[in-house]
Amino acid sequence: MLFKKVLIAVIISLSTIVILLSGCAKDSQDQKEVPITTNSDDALKSFLNGRDVFEKLKFPQAAELFDQAIAQDKNFAMAYLYRASSGGGYKIARENMSKAVELLDKVSEGEKHLILYNKTLFDNDGVNQKQELDSLLNLFPDDKRVQNLAGVYYYSIQDYPNALNHFKKAVAIDSNFAPSYNTLGYVNVSMENFAAAEESFKKYLELIPDEANPYDSYAELLLTQGRYDESIEQYNKAIQTDPEFVTALVGIGNNYIFKEDYNKARDYYQQYYDKSFNINQKLDALWWKAVSYIHEGNIVDAIKVFDERSKLAFENNFPTAGITGYRFSGWTLADNGNINEAEKYFNKAFDYIKSSEMSDADRKAYEIYVGLDRCYLQTLKKDIKGTEKNLDKLKQIVDKRQESTEIELLNFITGFLQFYKGNNDLALQYFQKIGEGNPYFWYWEA
Repeated sequence: MLFKKVLIAVIISLSTIVILLSGCAKDSQDQKEVPITTNSDDALKSFLNGRDVFEKLKFPQAAELFDQAIAQDKNFAMAYLYRASSGGGYKIARENMSKAVELLDKVSEGEKHLILYNKTLFDNDGVNQKQELDSLLNLFPDDKRVQNLAGVYYYSIQDYPNALNHFKKAVAIDSNFAPSYNTLGYVNVSMENFAAAEESFKKYLELIPDEANPYDSYAELLLTQGRYDESIEQYNKAIQTDPEFVTALVGIGNNYIFKEDYNKARDYYQQYYDKSFNINQKLDALWWKAVSYIHEGNIVDAIKVFDERSKLAFENNFPTAGITGYRFSGWTLADNGNINEAEKYFNKAFDYIKSSEMSDADRKAYEIYVGLDRCYLQTLKKDIKGTEKNLDKLKQIVDKRQESTEIELLNFITGFLQFYKGNNDLALQYFQKIGEGNPYFWYWEA
């Protein structure tokens, strides 16, 4: 599955499980793993089945099982937590996350930290995120899922050596724990250790050969290496293994983008849209369709699709996705010299931030994003003093919050401003703080 940053927040919820029934440990593992609290055998069974499917990245199917577990135990905090990350739209994610937090006084200490860790992700709370993770590591150092969680955290902030270390600890604890071989493969790809990545993905496939995602992950490695026909073959194997694993259609489409067959790429993105199980997947399909037009140099149609995506998002009470669509329309237009139209889209994004029903945490985060977007546009409009004034205010806020995405965008805008002023050495200092995850930033560094 494509290991975009958007997906990391979902995979991070691959937390840690040992079962508590009526407050008592089911097995004698001396609490090596985070316990799970429920009073219902049936709910427990549904949850464990859901977790198993979730760890295979089959989120729509997992969502049904978590809903079932919640129906069987209305106070099942961990079922709400996992449901929050299983798709279905903004409202479902937020409501289930809030319910998990409400039940903090009914769960074990480990579960509390796990729920609060995930809450920091939902709230863009970089200050407390590491603190909650460290608490989990201190309490449960021998829990494979806690180690995997730590690996995903370090992967998300592009600290690949630390990520690699934690993923290796996870498989050392349990050499048959398939999810860590998947994440281990991705961190090796990011470090350009392609032979090690291939070994990890093949081990992942060996452990669960009847599942689709190992073929999907291996296909992405092949795509990264430019082995497009081989990659398409593996994505097709994923779909043949599980016809409901429709996200593999995105991977096939992406291969055709690099083969410069844009119409065929869009055919696969449309298939993905048509076969989608939830609003998250439909929005994802439209995203890739818009990106295909950008690759082709067809900016007019790219903006049309972003507009279609934003409209669908707002109609389905998914304000963050709708606002993101407007933001990317603004950036696309700005980078193609259409400053006035770009400004209209940034203004539309800001208007929706003010008027949409969203959490205070999301509202604050998107105000910062759009504020930084406007600084980029101010720079292009040669309003250097205005940019510097607004950027200084935003920097004070971002420095306090310590949220990685905000820091990354702040560093880029600051670097771009210095580049625009002709201070190339200073611009490079900011660009080089960003990390290695975004080709758009590489372009400006180059």
